[in-house]
Amino acid sequence: MKAELQFFMLPSDAEDFINFAKDHIDTITADNDLVIGDCILSFQGSELIENTLTVGTLSVDSGGLDNGCSDHLRTNKTYRTLRNWIKNKYDNRLSSWVETQESKMGRSRNQWLAPDAKSWKQQNDDAIMRFSTRSPVFFDIAPEFSNMGGIEPSAGKFKARS
Repeated sequence: MKAELQFFMLPSDAEDFINFAKDHIDTITADNDLVIGDCILSFQGSELIENTLTVGTLSVDSGGLDNGCSDHLRTNKTYRTLRNWIKNKYDNRLSSWVETQESKMGRSRNQWLAPDAKSWKQQNDDAIMRFSTRSPVFFDIAPEFSNMGGIEPSAGKFKARS
């Protein structure tokens, strides 16, 4: 099984995540790999470089005939546990756009925003979130639906069938 979850987190968010993960894994390597038996969950935290926060990832590759990972069932279960913890505690109401095309902003539901990173973004007008420091794709907290207009048709546009 190959799977990846992307997120934006500050070091304090990463510390909270690692503290939770420690109860579900065997050990953590110096490279932040989360070891379960002979399998590995790769954890790459976000990087905060000046005012830019880059995407981080949690990924697993525990399947396949040539993988050589015999503890894949426990690894997949642990990945789902860690993924669910992030999805329950983080926000995914983000929008994204390509540099110079902000008018073509769209919803992004595949990236998750940690609590401290969300506060940092809301309180810092110069805060930038993107895939990497050179990526042309930017992210922001999506506006609330109430600000985006209603779903009711306006008068006269739609007529009932007779």
